[in-house]
Amino acid sequence: MTDDELDGLPSERLAEMVREKRKAEASLRTRLRDAETRVEKAEGAALGFQRSAFEQAAADAGVASTAISDLASHVDLNTLLGDDGVLDGVKASQALSSLKTERPHLFARGVQSTGDVAFNGSGDVVATTEATWADVLAPPT
Repeated sequence: MTDDELDGLPSERLAEMVREKRKAEASLRTRLRDAETRVEKAEGAALGFQRSAFEQAAADAGVASTAISDLASHVDLNTLLGDDGVLDGVKASQALSSLKTERPHLFARGVQSTGDVAFNGSGDVVATTEATWADVLAPPT
């Protein structure tokens, strides 16, 4: 409709047209908010999958299980993603290697004996007993 055609319409019809336009705009705003909510949920789910994949790669690389949740403060996950949004294995490996050099305490240590056997470096297995308070309180020799 042109401006000249609008000039010839009665004011009631113009008011009705304005109400219809506002109603249509409100409907579009609602649909836009719903779409934005769905996008945010999808992004959250994708981020969860990406984080999970990186945490699995970190666990496979030897990051201590207690340090897995702390990785986000040391490595920016967005820098490890490919163009398709999937975790890039090469970038993740490089980041974990760099992290191991910078922060070795985040990685699990080698095998540690927790039983009643100790290794003294000579290849011999030495039986040990649990420490007693006498061992702890004894003066150093």
